[in-house]
Amino acid sequence: MTELSTPKPGSLADAAAVPRASVAWLFERLTAQYGARMADLYAAPVDASAAPDVQRRTAAAFTQRVQEEWALGLAGYHREEIQRGLAACRERGFAPNIGEFVQLCRPGLNPEWAWHEARHCLRQRDGGEVGDWSHPAIWRAASEMSPEVRGGDYQRHRTRWVYTLRREFAAGWGEAPPKPAMRVEHNAAVRGPGAKEREALASLRNLHAQTAASRAAATTEE
Repeated sequence: MTELSTPKPGSLADAAAVPRASVAWLFERLTAQYGARMADLYAAPVDASAAPDVQRRTAAAFTQRVQEEWALGLAGYHREEIQRGLAACRERGFAPNIGEFVQLCRPGLNPEWAWHEARHCLRQRDGGEVGDWSHPAIWRAASEMSPEVRGGDYQRHRTRWVYTLRREFAAGWGEAPPKPAMRVEHNAAVRGPGAKEREALASLRNLHAQTAASRAAATTEE
């Protein structure tokens, strides 16, 4: 799965397909989770009257086409997203097709989901955290529309949000969301000087008075 960890810049439509070896590994993981249900979902349309070797070749060719489709469907997806999809499958009773799996990998493809994620993560950043962003594209879209997202009126800003979100997803994974800027808060407590501080101030006043008197005496003598 190391290939899936490489960010793929540019539009998702132009992103390179995931290597077949990675898809084969993914199918092994899904088969381990679902067993026969995975096999049933992707069973090859084999002619039962055909010779055994023909049936095997037909099944192998069908498996290859299915995995090629998954390789294209997962183009541009990051390793963290693939792992998220696999984890989500543990809560499903049925094996996913490619459309269902990419939604599990990238829930932010649902604009309303992404909007609520953005609001939550912006509040986290206000508290000094990076935020639990599922994809940097949502962070970038939220940064561009921060006042609107914070305002919370999804229906009012839905059209622009959908456009901005799709554009950022098309730009690829990119850089991870940065740490929030340091916030300096002024919480100085007001208090009077302590005993030692009063003594120091008195000493400075006396020294200042003595210096002023010496200068005045010197001026008079001149």
